[in-house]
Amino acid sequence: MAHLAVLLDDVESFGQSQNWPVDVAAQVRLALEEVIVNVMSYGSLGQGGPHLKLDLTQKESQLQIEVADNGIAFDPLQIAPPKLDAALEEREIGGLGIFLVFQLMDSVSYQRRGDWNLLSMSKSLL
Repeated sequence: MAHLAVLLDDVESFGQSQNWPVDVAAQVRLALEEVIVNVMSYGSLGQGGPHLKLDLTQKESQLQIEVADNGIAFDPLQIAPPKLDAALEEREIGGLGIFLVFQLMDSVSYQRRGDWNLLSMSKSLL
């Protein structure tokens, strides 16, 4: 977690070097922060945080993001969207961050490969 700000700043610098629109860069940063904080907060069984790998690939106007971690298996696609129209006292705790990631990215997919979670996200740069 101590390196999260540095990692996000590096992603932002990469985006600036590739001329990403400011709003897209902010959306990518927010989505990555949410995903990484969730992995580091909930992905271990108490014996230290999981290892995390981040891969960004830009092809023309399409950005592909892959976040891999060797933490506890977790498929965010299986989480029901929050009931935003329900009264606050009726809402379940959690789930808003994952919902936000789905709103910010154009596509999100998940698979488990061996001991690794692989979350793939895409975002148009147009």
